[in-house]
Amino acid sequence: MVDWNQIRDDFPALKRKINGRPIVYLDSACMSLKPQQVIDAMNEYYLRFPACGGRSIHTLGKEVSAAYAEARRKMASFINATREDECIWTRNATEALNIVARSFPLPQGSKIVTTSLEHHSGSLPFVERARRDGLGIEIVPARSDGTFDIERWKEAIDSKTKIVSVVHSSNVTGTVAPLREIVEIAHDRGAIVVSDDAQYAPHHPLDVQALDVDFSALSVHKMCGPSGMGLLYGKIEHLKSMDMFLTGGDTVADVRYENGRIIPEYLPPPEKFEAGLQNYAGAIGAGAAADYLLSIGMHEIERHERRLLARALKSMKEMDHVHILGSTDVDVRTGLVTFGVDTVGSAHDVATFLNDEFAVMVRSGAHCAHPFHYQEGIPPTVGTARASFYLYNNQHDVDVFLEGLQSLVEASR
Repeated sequence: MVDWNQIRDDFPALKRKINGRPIVYLDSACMSLKPQQVIDAMNEYYLRFPACGGRSIHTLGKEVSAAYAEARRKMASFINATREDECIWTRNATEALNIVARSFPLPQGSKIVTTSLEHHSGSLPFVERARRDGLGIEIVPARSDGTFDIERWKEAIDSKTKIVSVVHSSNVTGTVAPLREIVEIAHDRGAIVVSDDAQYAPHHPLDVQALDVDFSALSVHKMCGPSGMGLLYGKIEHLKSMDMFLTGGDTVADVRYENGRIIPEYLPPPEKFEAGLQNYAGAIGAGAAADYLLSIGMHEIERHERRLLARALKSMKEMDHVHILGSTDVDVRTGLVTFGVDTVGSAHDVATFLNDEFAVMVRSGAHCAHPFHYQEGIPPTVGTARASFYLYNNQHDVDVFLEGLQSLVEASR
């Protein structure tokens, strides 16, 4: 039995107050708070062995190299990768998705398939690849409730399709895509699948082997880890076939100089994708975050968030002038709710009121998902507000949020 109050004690930021009120942090879909365990792991690097990994053979160099390698092992275990060298450190999921979009080999005449529900990072790198190389691209529209018609996928993914990029869990509607079915359709037709797991991985068990995805992109800052850290998972056969996104130090086994020519010999994955000095503290913090989440249990976290989401949705559906984006079925979505208030000019006004009057922190804007907002007739300048729940939230947080939202509705009539 998880003691959720004890979990809250692990997060120093929750001890803060705004205008005399304890903060209610409901913006974890953007950036999660960090537990003391992650902070301590990163501080250990800076205090005990703040040196270069993989280059220096002295004691501090060996210690950071070992900690860096162990962090990779932890992340590989977190997503159940087949092997550690299928996991590449990146700055974030955006960089991970760009690596695939720019570097995966595609023949002329290929087609890319993505959706109207993607975060910009899951669509724009592939839009630009199609534009650069004169490739075809097709958009599978999401329904208004954020779900997909699997028949539309069967129509879109044809014999010319070589890449399918799909958000596993939407950062707007919270809905979870039918990824197993999409992967099966794509593989049957000779295409690979790139899964944007930035919103899925922090809240649900993620098993890349069971899903059989070809690539998966994660942002560590959304899963209790440090900012500036992400992960790209790729099946090893794909990683070996791809050119590097960046080249330079730490990517080479040797660089010969012969007859006036420089001839590089590159290392295998993951090193060939990790050019230059790495964020060792960030990687160590990522490993600590994976340890932390697994120690609680991803199924436990999933169930806890759904209880909080159900409590929020029940009341919000009864509020005048509040409209919810996406399905209200908690079994097909992760723990966030995106909404608008008809009597308030913009989502930023909603977020400002909740912050200033109730110390409730939500996201406002178009959430880097403009196409879906346009699809639903919501100009990005108006946007929507989003409350996202995580393992450190409790029923009191939900109730304060609902109290603030109801107060805003009444004040804006």
